[in-house]
Amino acid sequence: MNSNLNRHQPKLTPKPKTSHPPHPSFRFSKPVRQLLLSTVILTLGLGTLPVQAQISDPQVGALVEALRLAAPQTGTENDGLYSDWQIKPDNIPRWSKQCTGRELTPADFEASPVTARAILVCVMGDVLREQYSASGNNEAIAVQRTAAWWMTGDANQYNRVPTNSYTHSYIQKVLNFYQQQRRTSQSQNPTTPPPSEPSPTLARSSSNSAISDRQISALVEALRLAAPQTGVENDNLYSDWQIKPDNIPRWSNQCIGRELTPADFEASPVTARAILVCVMRDVFSEQYTESENNESLAVQRAAAWWMTGDGNQYNNSSTASYTQRVLDLYRQSFLKFFPHI
Repeated sequence: MNSNLNRHQPKLTPKPKTSHPPHPSFRFSKPVRQLLLSTVILTLGLGTLPVQAQISDPQVGALVEALRLAAPQTGTENDGLYSDWQIKPDNIPRWSKQCTGRELTPADFEASPVTARAILVCVMGDVLREQYSASGNNEAIAVQRTAAWWMTGDANQYNRVPTNSYTHSYIQKVLNFYQQQRRTSQSQNPTTPPPSEPSPTLARSSSNSAISDRQISALVEALRLAAPQTGVENDNLYSDWQIKPDNIPRWSNQCIGRELTPADFEASPVTARAILVCVMRDVFSEQYTESENNESLAVQRAAAWWMTGDGNQYNNSSTASYTQRVLDLYRQSFLKFFPHI
C-alpha cells in the first residue's frame, strides 16, 4: 500500500485520529510530514463507518473561493506555484487522480480554472468536515482551523499564533472572505429546496454518511461505463455519462460556482467527472444511510436513483440488471483506480 498520502484523503476503514499532517499549499509553509495509513482491506459491504460532519457543498465552495481570494501573491513570475490558489506542484497529480481518476500536470491544472476549482472542492470537502467535527460543529472556528491547516499544516495553530503575525492575519482574511461568500450565496439562492424530479438531481441527505472520495470516484466511473448508448447522433444527451442538458447548468453552478453549458460540460471530461463526483457524493451518502450502511446495496440504490429518480427501484425487474451492472463495474473501477490498496 502507498503510505505517502495526506490526511485529508478519505480512508475506507476508520482509524484513530492522529495529529494533523500538514498539507501546506504555499512553499513558505512548514515541511510536509507524512502519515502512514493503516492497512485497508478492500471488500464490499464494509462495517459501519463513523458519521461525517454535515457540511454542505455551498459551504465547501465558499471556502475554496475564500482560499483563492486570500492566496498570498509572491510577486515573482515562475514562482513554482500554480493557479489562483498558489498550489505546490507535488499536490496536483495526487489530488487530480483522487478526485477525477486522472493525473493532471501542474500546467494542465493551471490552464483550467474550472477544473482546478472542482478538484479543490473535492479535496477541501473532507478537510472542512474534519475541522467542523474538531471544532464542536462551530462553522467559524472550522473555517479558521482549515485556513490554519492550509497555511501551516496544523489546524490547531488557528488560535496559537500571535495576533500580530502574518498567519493570524491570513486566517482572519480567509474567514472574512468565507463569510462574504456565504452571505452572497444565501441572498441569491432560495432557502426552500426545489421539488424532486424523476431525473438525476442532487438529493440532499439529512445525515452525511462517511463515504470516501475513492468510493464516489468508483461509482462515477461505473455510471460512465454503464451509460446506455442510444446509437443516435445528436440525441440531446451529453458526455460519456449521457446527461440531460437541464441538469448541467444547475450542477456546475452548485459544484464549481459557475454555470456551464452542455457543450462546455461535454468538451471537458475532467471537469465533467469532477462535477459528477460532487453531485453523487450526497446521493451515495443518502443511499448508504437508506441501505443501513450496506455498501453494495447503496451502490445499487444510487444506480436506481440515477436511472429512475427513485433509489427504491434498485431491485425492480426493469432496473435490476442495470443496477447489478453498475455494482459489478463499481467493483472493477475500485481496483482500477486504487490498485495500490
